[in-house]
Amino acid sequence: MHQARDRTSGVDELVRRFREFPCGAAVKSDAQLDAALAGRVGAVFVLRGDGLELAPVLRRIRGAGKLAVVHLDLVDGLASDIAGVRWLARCGADAIISSHGQAIRAIKAEGLVSIQRLLCTSQVAIDLGLAAVARAQPDIVELLPGAILPAVADLVLPQLGVPLLAGGFIRDDADMGRVLASGALAVTTSERSLWSAVPARG
Repeated sequence: MHQARDRTSGVDELVRRFREFPCGAAVKSDAQLDAALAGRVGAVFVLRGDGLELAPVLRRIRGAGKLAVVHLDLVDGLASDIAGVRWLARCGADAIISSHGQAIRAIKAEGLVSIQRLLCTSQVAIDLGLAAVARAQPDIVELLPGAILPAVADLVLPQLGVPLLAGGFIRDDADMGRVLASGALAVTTSERSLWSAVPARG
């Protein structure tokens, strides 16, 4: 019978790695994956792929000493439900991202780190997203687009009791520095130049 993992230690390890290096590599291709595995990032975020072919990809990530994070909603062939979560757990995912509250609850039940996406496209979207986060109680929240965190930090951070990641439109050291100074634990980005060079936190 499948044994759920110790989620608390998984959360602690992911947070520890982000404190050491506050950037996660968001990858959508084999070329990006190769670059991420050669970089300093402690976690690789898989944003695309065939669910049936993910196991060897996740083995490569973990074999390189990095944590494997998969966006359940974006993987082909998997539903954002308990079956999809269990499949990713068996493939070797350390953490799973979803925008769906029911998936977040399944991820936690499976013993994996749960990351819920919060889309900040308007004040209404922020309010609805924060309410969804409050219901699902994820381990970590990822705010998108991350580049706007400095403008919305006062609306979002006081409502969260968990670490915040920021992803989207973070293109250079200056963007990354502003986001970290605004209270993000780390950024997630496809910008390869940021996978090895980190600005000082503000």
